[in-house]
Amino acid sequence: MTTSEPAFLSQYAPTRFRRAITPFSRVPATARMGESWHVAAERAGGQRVIIDRPADIDPAGPTDRDYAGWATLVDQAASWLYEAGVRPWDRVAILKSNHLDVAILGCAAARLGAIPAMLAWTHTPEFARALLTRLERPFLITDQAQLASCELDPETLATLTTRTIAVDGNDGRPDVTALDDLRGAGSAPVHPREPEEPMVITHTSGTTGIPKLVMHSAQSIHSLALVEAERWPLVALRPSDTMAYCDPFCHQRMATALAAMVTVTPRMLMLSEPQSPGLKQLLVDNAPTVVETLPNIYLSWESLARDEARPFRNVRVYINSFDAIHTRTIRTFLDATDRRVPLWMQSWSQSEAGAIVIRPYLRSSVRRVGHRPPPTQVLGWPVPFLGKIRAVDPDTGKEVPRGQVGLIEIAQPGRSLAYVGEQDRHDLKRDGWWWNTGDLGVINRFGAVRLVDREIDRIPGASAIELEDVLLDRLPQTTEVVILAVEGMKPVPVLSTTDDLPLDPIEWKAAVADLPELADPVQVRWAEFPRTATWKIRRVALREQLFSGTRPIGIGRWT
Repeated sequence: MTTSEPAFLSQYAPTRFRRAITPFSRVPATARMGESWHVAAERAGGQRVIIDRPADIDPAGPTDRDYAGWATLVDQAASWLYEAGVRPWDRVAILKSNHLDVAILGCAAARLGAIPAMLAWTHTPEFARALLTRLERPFLITDQAQLASCELDPETLATLTTRTIAVDGNDGRPDVTALDDLRGAGSAPVHPREPEEPMVITHTSGTTGIPKLVMHSAQSIHSLALVEAERWPLVALRPSDTMAYCDPFCHQRMATALAAMVTVTPRMLMLSEPQSPGLKQLLVDNAPTVVETLPNIYLSWESLARDEARPFRNVRVYINSFDAIHTRTIRTFLDATDRRVPLWMQSWSQSEAGAIVIRPYLRSSVRRVGHRPPPTQVLGWPVPFLGKIRAVDPDTGKEVPRGQVGLIEIAQPGRSLAYVGEQDRHDLKRDGWWWNTGDLGVINRFGAVRLVDREIDRIPGASAIELEDVLLDRLPQTTEVVILAVEGMKPVPVLSTTDDLPLDPIEWKAAVADLPELADPVQVRWAEFPRTATWKIRRVALREQLFSGTRPIGIGRWT
């Protein structure tokens, strides 16, 4: 590396590499993004990967390609980037609408030895400029919608980026290169980074403010992908599976998913628009056996799960990552499949540390309606033979006994290398190999974690996560429920309903009769909830939207 490269590419925290969970484990065939599609093509070149709309980087291309076809598109994208001047160690920020081609561009940049930084398409101008600043003059691949919504004017681009490429034309702007002007370039040299070197940058959800840029190497992604690659009984991904995948393609989860996909080579449905009018028919026609998406996307799909066309009729395993899932949602989807014993796998995970704990559910696990505490609040156990977990006192950092509330910390291979531009925040959350998740929870006598709340969102003597789950289950007409912690006020329920119908005060009174005292509910339209790219509610923004100038109760030191 030359001395002109940013310090964050050479000065970062150590991580532990683990090749396999056990000597008999199935391990990722590769975790190097620059070769992922090519290795998949070697292993099962004719296997299909279907997308729900044409790629923005190939708008006239097919929506149904095999692995070999996608590898060819990666090569083409690498040639475009090389023609634009991208070289090893350059940062390539990808800020465009959600689609599989975000990952294709990321793999193309990694193939050149550059460092892709895959950013969400939901950023405000403040967020986008902050992230671009931290990347220290990256190349930027974007589209007209992001140029407008993020207010990326010529002066801003000249200050923050080395060169900007728009996948859908430059609309007459001389400071922006149209992707079409780079097509037809010759093949590019292949120089992927070494496994221990930085490989990819993604970011956290940003529920509490500007997201943190999280940096990983191929070794750390390999270590995190061990969970997905393993041959777990009943739930392991199989080459015969059709997997419907609807997580944001800009997220760290995509890097580990690629490693699992390369290893197992299932048929894939890569879904970019969870509310697309054509989604139901695509699912009906392809009958997935495995489904993975975000908790709040599952929640928004509940009506789809009840549809008489039964698009989820053949699902044997549902997977939710990122956060806790609602009991009502699991019950709805397990009832939506014709399989005799379908399984739901819940994974509480973070961009920095991968899957923290996992837990399976059967239909019998979620039979009771409106029960306290909800079964889904117990998120599960660390990955066997891989991770360790503990709870510590927020003030002293000392481990607390089982059964007491504390900040949850995890120790397992694959932890991220850095928060780009904010390494002090990364260092604050490390204690040797232990990583502070920033979440409050209880570890029970069986070693399972019951999540209480994000520390900044804590409610004295109660759990917002529990109350939200119980209310959604007791009030089936609700489509979202959020309990806001507001300093000086009772916990405030904010909710939306089907077709925005008013909430019946009598039903509300019955639903909260045995719950801690709450403020009167605030009803908003579903679309009025501010969300991240991972569909999490941005609680800080919602609090400011409804109660301007107020503060949370938690201190947010570990967010």
